[in-house]
Amino acid sequence: MNATLSETTASGKPGKKGCGRLVLLLSFCIPMLLLAVGFVLQQVHPFGDRQILVTDFWHQYYPFLRLLHEKLRSGGSLLYTWDSGMGTNFLSIFAYYAASPLNLLTVLVPESILREAVTVVLLLKIGCAGLFFALFLRGTFRRDDFSICLFAVMYALCSYILGYYWNIIWMDTVALLPLVVLGLVYLVRDGKYRLYVVALGLSLFTNFYIGMFTCIFAVIAYVCLCVFYLKPAQLPGRTIAMLLGSLLGGALAAIVLLPAYYALQLTYSVNNIFPTTVQFYESWRTLAADLISFHEPTAKDGLPNLACGVLSLALMGPFLRSASIRIREKVGAILVLAFLLISCNCNVLNYIWHGFHFPNMLPYRFSFLFSFVLLTVGYRAFLAALEEKFKVWDILAMLVMAVLVFAVSYNVQENQAVYWSVAVMLLYAVILLLFFREIFGKKLLYLSLSIVLAFEMFQNVKLGTETVSTSDYLSYPTQHEEVESLLAQIREQDDSLFYRTELSSWYTLNDPALYGYHGLSQFSSTANESVTKWMRAIGVPASEAGNRYYYGGGTPVSNAFSGIRYLISRSGSVLDLQEWQQLASEGACYSYQNQYDLPVGFWTAASLQDYAAAPDGNPFDNQNTLFRLATGVETPLFTRMEVDSVLYEGADATKNGYGSYTYQADAGAETRKLQYNYKLPVDGTLYGYMSLPNGSSISVLRNDSFAGSYNNGNQGYIFPMGTFSGSETASVSVSLPADSVTGTAMVYVYQLNLAALEEGYAKLQSGGIQITEFTDTKLSGSLTASQDGLCYFSIPYEEGWQAEVDGVKTAITPIGNAMIAVPVTAGTHTISLHYCPKGFAVGACATTGAVLLLIVLAVIEHKRGKPFLQPVAAQQNVKEIIHNDAEDTET
Repeated sequence: MNATLSETTASGKPGKKGCGRLVLLLSFCIPMLLLAVGFVLQQVHPFGDRQILVTDFWHQYYPFLRLLHEKLRSGGSLLYTWDSGMGTNFLSIFAYYAASPLNLLTVLVPESILREAVTVVLLLKIGCAGLFFALFLRGTFRRDDFSICLFAVMYALCSYILGYYWNIIWMDTVALLPLVVLGLVYLVRDGKYRLYVVALGLSLFTNFYIGMFTCIFAVIAYVCLCVFYLKPAQLPGRTIAMLLGSLLGGALAAIVLLPAYYALQLTYSVNNIFPTTVQFYESWRTLAADLISFHEPTAKDGLPNLACGVLSLALMGPFLRSASIRIREKVGAILVLAFLLISCNCNVLNYIWHGFHFPNMLPYRFSFLFSFVLLTVGYRAFLAALEEKFKVWDILAMLVMAVLVFAVSYNVQENQAVYWSVAVMLLYAVILLLFFREIFGKKLLYLSLSIVLAFEMFQNVKLGTETVSTSDYLSYPTQHEEVESLLAQIREQDDSLFYRTELSSWYTLNDPALYGYHGLSQFSSTANESVTKWMRAIGVPASEAGNRYYYGGGTPVSNAFSGIRYLISRSGSVLDLQEWQQLASEGACYSYQNQYDLPVGFWTAASLQDYAAAPDGNPFDNQNTLFRLATGVETPLFTRMEVDSVLYEGADATKNGYGSYTYQADAGAETRKLQYNYKLPVDGTLYGYMSLPNGSSISVLRNDSFAGSYNNGNQGYIFPMGTFSGSETASVSVSLPADSVTGTAMVYVYQLNLAALEEGYAKLQSGGIQITEFTDTKLSGSLTASQDGLCYFSIPYEEGWQAEVDGVKTAITPIGNAMIAVPVTAGTHTISLHYCPKGFAVGACATTGAVLLLIVLAVIEHKRGKPFLQPVAAQQNVKEIIHNDAEDTET
């Protein structure tokens, strides 16, 4: 064993603490610095007018982080929020999107610089990935020199992180993986369980989804460690300790795990079908070619992100060649790497890894495990070769790996990436050869390796940040000052304890969370499927598979049953002036008040409980049914309009039934447009519905003149067209995209029966609830019912809600399995709703109990002066632990 390894003690404590601290500091700072330089090159604010918010970070993560920031600074409850989805379980959102302890740092800054703070938090997470991997190498191999920094940087800047860093919610658990495995090493080798328990609990707490991958990998790692370290007689005790430690780690995170579990049972993602046949996605050569550097990582869809620096690839040759590495280590490493690689290419294993679910975008979300194993194997080979002064066979093995990389990757991966990767591998081999020939000392060895690695990592960072891209800083969120001013004016004029507001057209799919108002829209992996179906049934743009529903305009019925009192338009006046009365304006933004507003709770007929949402049906028919059952008004609220004429440009369409058309576009046409014209028999207000995937914006015309437009989106929805006289022609027009050849369009136009609306609205308004108390988790008020019926609440239903009527606990009657209603008798009543997420109480008790148990165990161990478990080889030399003897090598 060389001098450096001899400096470590049998207990594994480094011999030079100052050097070790510097190495850990560099492992933390270097990845952060390189990624920060990448952001500067991308002109990320304050070094330009760009920001790192893209895709779901833009639509989901930042709005939810802003919501968390607001709650932390105002002291709001983390259990529920009214600023998303008409009200939703915030603890489940927190568990999935915002549970990183580093997010607590954002409470120190105002919202005006929250995006910059989030960028810094991301950099800190990347730094932690490097630091924790360095700690893993130091604790596992009892090494404390600069070599651990080299491999730590490669882990923190592997292609998985560089491709998916925008998915900021995953980075904590990816960073914590090395600590979880180090905890397993301590448990198996040294009988110390505490790090494993705490690291696993923190991993599950910060993101239970990626934490699931860590749990699966922990089982694999445990088996390998037992093979490497334990004798058969020691296996039962260690296995029991591992199982109990895993349960204790899960209990530490139970305060978020249990509520999140119950919330996920309400989502669409629980409905998946196990693959019936085994299939492979890519050729094995294609996967192998993805291991090299200097190419774009997968940022949304594509191959698994496996690359983690070509030094780890080059060292696979010395790893397999080295006589000082036991056969069991080589076989174990190859089997684990092979299993992870096969998992990335086999549909069945991919399905199982993702929790019996095929993910939407961001494929192979567990591929960071492959990088972790490959870098660990590479470091093991580096140490073995370093101890033997890099024999000539190690250099030859590295050259063989370079040849193999070229042969596998050439004309499969980008050839420029192949050339650079092979060149860097050869540089590494030359540097190690110079060390082998004693031309380089150890300091010069590490300096040379660092220079080459810095070049490689910087190029990968540059490619990664370019691939992930950025978004405009100044326009996010769009017209924020104007909208904020209008929201402030609404708050000043309305002293009600509770009301809802919405934007006439969406910017993100989480505008209420982004702008800070009680609203309807929500795009979340924890979205309640039953509520999404309810929304889609009444013509709100929604998708169960897409985990989203969001505001698109609506009708007096959908707005009333959603509790929308105010509307803000960022693009001029709205078309439906029958329903909306203008209040104020700021620049191009206008605020409106609903003339048919209903409070969050109001009396309805008992027959409303018979309503069954039909999301695949005609939304106007669904609204007619909902209104009739709620009010008892038999006159249809909406009457369909027949098409008077059509105008097709660059396309033709065949009518399949009312509102259903199959179109065929002309491939050579410059303009492709479908237009449907309607003539009113009498003056009236019209509402349209269009479902045309991938279409452009919807235009509403009045006598062939443009009146207004709406986002088309991928989900069909109802939109206001305005009030027309009997002499006018109303038209709905949509342009087809250039790549659309054929498809199906659904186009409905219905006229509102104003007399029926007024009659029904008067009945519902008379039984509106007067809110007397409102918090994040409680709503109380008084209601006067003219007759027996229901108090309907425009609040999504889930089991966490409990109701009291006149102080007596009352069973909730879910409407359409989606919205809350409480039975009431004729007369005046006080109604209270209380919320606590299902599983929270049990989870909180489990977490508290786990913390107390850890404290008690620590006190007992302190008094005993030794751990409960006996170390595997307390008196063995490090060399005897991590190396084989001659007899074992022969075996």
